[in-house]
Amino acid sequence: MKPIDRVYTTLYHEEPDMIPDPRDFASLGNIIRREIIKSGLEFKVWRSPFGSIHLDYINPSTGPGSEIFRHGWVEPEEFEWWFTLAPAIRWPEDLERIEPPSLNYEDLERAKKRAREMHAKGRFVILNHHTPFDTAWRFLRGLKQWLIDIVKDPAFARRVIEFGAKPQIEIANAYIEETHADGVFVTGDLGTPEGPFISPRIYREMIYPWDKRLADSYHKRGAFLFIHSHGYIMPLLDDMVKAGFDVINPISPLCRMNLAEVKEKYGDKLTLYADLSTKFPSSGKIDTAEYSSMLYGGDVKKKIEALKYTVRVAAPGGGFIFGQIARGHTKDQELYMKVWEKIRRYPHKIAK
Repeated sequence: MKPIDRVYTTLYHEEPDMIPDPRDFASLGNIIRREIIKSGLEFKVWRSPFGSIHLDYINPSTGPGSEIFRHGWVEPEEFEWWFTLAPAIRWPEDLERIEPPSLNYEDLERAKKRAREMHAKGRFVILNHHTPFDTAWRFLRGLKQWLIDIVKDPAFARRVIEFGAKPQIEIANAYIEETHADGVFVTGDLGTPEGPFISPRIYREMIYPWDKRLADSYHKRGAFLFIHSHGYIMPLLDDMVKAGFDVINPISPLCRMNLAEVKEKYGDKLTLYADLSTKFPSSGKIDTAEYSSMLYGGDVKKKIEALKYTVRVAAPGGGFIFGQIARGHTKDQELYMKVWEKIRRYPHKIAK
């Protein structure tokens, strides 16, 4: 199979010739650009397309000098912290003053060229933007104020969501139609390991209509909808499935997300784009320190055991994409990838 056929087979919950991984995809990048104002060693200040100003910086405890990077497979850039210095929306009247982002035709032409090239190579082409919930705080209000808005002034919160989500949906629609993108990957954490940022009721009343709107819009144009969300979001998943999400990522044990539980409850409805997982104890509470040690530490045997468990749980019946590949060239990384290449071709024989 070509990579694109492999991914499509998986998304239709059939078993492909081998389990897809990130190398089967090609990204067109984010549909709206951010402007870097200043950058230095381990930090950058940038302006969002809506005008808010943010600081990205590396957490010193997980920076390049940290032990977890000595043998682990995580790049320091993946541990950026995001702090809102100046929100774009300080007062309700700012919604009337700020110009939302619009379609950049030069960017679109570049995306069309890349999409043609990647489709010619047999890749599954995706584009990216942020979720309605995530856009509201990350680009417009800041997280703390946004959560207050939802409770104190839900009418204003709805206006903020519409202001942030509507232009991104319109731009994404143009990209899908012009590039023939196969999927849209929206990003936006919905909670912490303790639970969602918002109740299921608030999700249904405030966020669900916009999630469904973008899902319906992209499906109409032939694109699948992926979502990346950290946090323990099991209380929201029923409604997220109804909204129309096709793929969920990363299903991380660090967020108390139990891959076996998600597979059992939603494996026939959602494709699981999962990272390395592990069996949960009967208490339902994972030892996050032990899991982190396995994920980021130097014991490749533990990683391989976790890999086998992940495939054994998620692969049967299709609907599984594996996200945790090693990109470096150390001896351990190469051993891990050698095992993965064998397992992804023969998951029923190898992963037991």
